[in-house]
Order: sequence, then C-alpha cells, then structure tokens
Amino acid sequence: MTRITVLVAAIATLSMAGVASAQTPKRLGLPGINNSWRVNKDVVTGGTITMRDVAIPALKKQSIKTVINLAGGADSDAEGTAVKAAGMKYFVFPVTPADASQIEPMLKVFSDPANYPVFIHSGAGHRAAVALFLKRVLIDRWDVEKAGIEAASAGLVLSNDMAPGWWKFARDYLNTHEPKN
Repeated sequence: MTRITVLVAAIATLSMAGVASAQTPKRLGLPGINNSWRVNKDVVTGGTITMRDVAIPALKKQSIKTVINLAGGADSDAEGTAVKAAGMKYFVFPVTPADASQIEPMLKVFSDPANYPVFIHSGAGHRAAVALFLKRVLIDRWDVEKAGIEAASAGLVLSNDMAPGWWKFARDYLNTHEPKN
C-alpha cells in the first residue's frame, strides 16, 4: 500500500470514526496562544502567539525549552527576543504549501534531544501539526496512519478549509523523502 493510500485511509477513518490512539493530544487553552495542544510530555503545538506577555510565561510554566515558529512574519523578531529573554531557544522556519525548503532545517532541530520539550506553532496550528506529522514519520519512524491520527488530533482536521492543502503538502513531501536513520 502506498503512503498516499495509507494517508487517505487515515483521514477517512478520522472523519468517520473520530480519533483513537494510545496518547491523544489534549487541548491546553494556554493564555495568549491560539489553538494550543499538549501532544505529550515533549511536544506542545499551537497557532499564533497573540499576547507575548502572557504566552511566554505560560510556555515557561509548561517547561518548554524551545519555541519553533513555522509562520515567520513581521512579528517573529520581537517574538524571538521575548522567548530568548525568558531563557528558551527560538527558531523560525517559515513553511508554506508552495515551499518545503525549511523542512530539513526544522527536522534537524527536532533531531536534537536537547531542544525538548518544544512548542511548535504557526498561524492556526496546521503547519505545527504537519511538522509533528513529518517528524513522526521521518525521524521517529512511525507509520503514516499513526502519525496522521496524531496530527489530526493536534488540530489538522478536515473541517477546516486549510487542512486539505496541508495534508497534500505532507503527502508530497513524504513521497520525495525517506525516513532518517
């Protein structure tokens, strides 16, 4: 069975039956962060940091060591300054459905155990869920179905108009890249 078939099957299963996995991400509702999810002890995903003055201390309280911004944008320099001032690492990898050039550097950061626990965020959280999905398949060597279920649980759901484009981005990326050793 091809990765594409498995990914489509996982999405269809999620759409019809809901999410079932050993460790389902839990919505956090962190102050100052849109759409935040605790995936496990090492990963929190979310959307935009809307209020740095409350979000950064909330992340610190969650024991986050590294913040990864996948949206980039005009506010990323100020966000990075605030994150670093709080004693956390900060990386910006602006990912778009038309440009996967930032995926390899992002995966390198994911490969370093010293960066965990990590907060991965983007505009609405879809890129963050895709980043988690790619990490799971390419670094952690999860199968596509299991990683897809987790990504959907962390906010990459079909009821949102942006999700199909991000699923396609992930599928296309996986079709041209092999898991890391």
